[in-house]
Amino acid sequence: MSPHPGFLKLDLAIRGASLDASLSKRNDLVRAPAVRTPASRSIEIVLPGDVLVSAPIGEAVAADSPYTLLQDNERYYLAADDERAEVRIVAAPSYYTKKTRSGIPMWRIGNSYGPYIAINPASRCGFSAKGSECKFCDASTQGVGRDEPIPVEDVVDTVRAAFADGAIEFVYLHIGYVDSEDSGVRFIEPYVRAIKRHFDTLVAVQLHPPRDDRWIDYTYAIGVDAISYSIEIHNEEILEKVCSGRVELVGRQRYYDALTHAAQVFPNGTVWSDLILGLEPTESTIEGVDALVAIGVLPVLSLFRPLSDTDLRDHPMPNAVDVAPVFAHLFDRVSSAGINMNWVRDLSFAVTPFEARFFSGAAAAAPGGLGTLYRSKLGNLAIRNLSRLRRRLRVRQVSDSYGSSNL
Repeated sequence: MSPHPGFLKLDLAIRGASLDASLSKRNDLVRAPAVRTPASRSIEIVLPGDVLVSAPIGEAVAADSPYTLLQDNERYYLAADDERAEVRIVAAPSYYTKKTRSGIPMWRIGNSYGPYIAINPASRCGFSAKGSECKFCDASTQGVGRDEPIPVEDVVDTVRAAFADGAIEFVYLHIGYVDSEDSGVRFIEPYVRAIKRHFDTLVAVQLHPPRDDRWIDYTYAIGVDAISYSIEIHNEEILEKVCSGRVELVGRQRYYDALTHAAQVFPNGTVWSDLILGLEPTESTIEGVDALVAIGVLPVLSLFRPLSDTDLRDHPMPNAVDVAPVFAHLFDRVSSAGINMNWVRDLSFAVTPFEARFFSGAAAAAPGGLGTLYRSKLGNLAIRNLSRLRRRLRVRQVSDSYGSSNL
């Protein structure tokens, strides 16, 4: 078995797991009822140390993975190398079987991952419409099978059902590229306001950078608690090759400029950017980590997974041993910079700086006690109250800025 939970998560995310006979027909364990390819099917597993991972499953995975997920009485175990460790399975929430008031299956609106529900209310990504989509892009970011945006009421219905299930703690809204001055802020605004009006929760949003920094101020003012403008790939040449739309329609530097401004507006640790591990040399990913940390942004390392109907379907997955040093560097740099690691954490599909502590010699000094506070209901309430107070103190400045700019 792997030496620590962080490495086990990384290796599982890359190599996946097979299911024993008792679990192979348990459809309630699969996180999304419908996916593009069988290779995309996954199960969320809570590893020792409360580390959450989305582990791919399926026949193709089983042939190459040393890991087997099995059930013994009422307990679940992950077995490998004649060892096994007890784990927990995060089953699909019951709201997946329900429909909104307009009759849309709720799983088509929002999927839950760990403590949050991810919702893309837009119809499709503007990069795709212009023929410049990212070569790793999956269907969810393009709004496949949906010609119109999701009504706000249906999003509220789905979020309400997810909270009623006890399946989530906060809401994550993401949309693709929008060709406008605000890059979709006005589009996402009614969803944010409705969620804030109906639920006492934190809302994280992922967009592409607006053309003017004042829209970043406005994003904070409407109630967004955490924001991401994800660069994905730091290496300029590879970014242009893999994500031509980001370079041609937004501009690589604009991501870093927008993130710099956002880090001055939002609370410490609530501005993040994904870097995809496996699409560029590890040295370049490390440079990306350093560049983000230098501007006060939290880097999150997502793991590349090739999908059979994308241009990168034959791109190799990274090797866990080879990329492990990147995670040690991630934790050390973020820790040294004093960026709060507790706002963006517990992601099943990516490794956050908080989880990267397992790869560092400084793991014993990791802020585990504070992490426990952030996980508790009382801690979440304190965070929400702090977020509201901070926003009230700043929102007047944002309003003055917009009044003078006529935006």
